[in-house]
Amino acid sequence: MSSINSFVDRNIINMITKVGPLVHPIFLKYKNEGHQLLIYYFHGLYESESQKKINHADPQNNLTLSQFQDFIDYFLENNYHFVGTKDLIQTESNDKPLIMITFDDGYFNNSLALPILDKYKVPASFFITTRNVTENRSYWWDIIYKYRSKQGVTKEMISKEQATLKSYKSEYIDSYIHKYFGAESTIPWSDIDRPLTPAELKKMATNPLVSIGNHTHNHAILTNYTSEEIEKELVVCNINLRDILGFEPVITAFPNGNYNENVLNIVKALGFRFAFTTYNDINPTHFPETGLVKLNRFMAQTGNIQQYAEYNRLNYMPSSLFYTTKHELFNRGKRGSSK
Repeated sequence: MSSINSFVDRNIINMITKVGPLVHPIFLKYKNEGHQLLIYYFHGLYESESQKKINHADPQNNLTLSQFQDFIDYFLENNYHFVGTKDLIQTESNDKPLIMITFDDGYFNNSLALPILDKYKVPASFFITTRNVTENRSYWWDIIYKYRSKQGVTKEMISKEQATLKSYKSEYIDSYIHKYFGAESTIPWSDIDRPLTPAELKKMATNPLVSIGNHTHNHAILTNYTSEEIEKELVVCNINLRDILGFEPVITAFPNGNYNENVLNIVKALGFRFAFTTYNDINPTHFPETGLVKLNRFMAQTGNIQQYAEYNRLNYMPSSLFYTTKHELFNRGKRGSSK
């Protein structure tokens, strides 16, 4: 029964996605998009569609360079103004809707975005997991993806294995990788799955359109850790970034988007200015001059830019719209039956 329900849910979400371009122009025509900030997060970039099929990295909704350029074109055509973290304090006087680009993890392929950013004069922020950079270590989810794909395991089963490991700390994940894939499995296979080198990161950071942020040392999902361990993950990452770049970032992005009040309190105590989540929501454009600011982000999608971006501009996604409506109808039914 659960598989039937999942099949029905997926088809309804697909239908919502397809009808979006028919109705969105009507709503967007009358929606005031000024004083709102959309933030998107990316992971990796591919030079072409064919590069995806090599299976050297988990696609994770990674875009091709052509799709990335289409993304920028779309929002420029719709009168959005691209900003970087350095601009956030000055946004309140800007009547245009604002948009921000962020990249998580520290893949070498992120550097492919630089010519496009330079072409459009668009800033972007890159959140770095420093252990991978300093050790030239492949990301653990990519190790699982590429080895299991080579073994013929389905993508659904690979996703389940990855999801299970997200509830563990990095030490356990390390031992799991070593046990099932061997000590040499952490060696990247190509430029597709490898992280930036320290020298490449240092050079990239000299670009005035680039901001560098903290993404923990081990890509630690912080809600799995004690307070002392959370602080260590953030501090060690910043120390490594200081050694490479000469400064410590004041922005951080939570791996997997996971956080709680304890995490926020520690991040604030460490002096971070902005903390980025993966909660799908629009942000305001006026921020206090001091203290920690928590920011929401939408994940970039590989589908038609007009479909998913217009949903985001209206402050929802097809899946969230469906499940929110379904939940509300279910609760109404329960309240009705209890009368």
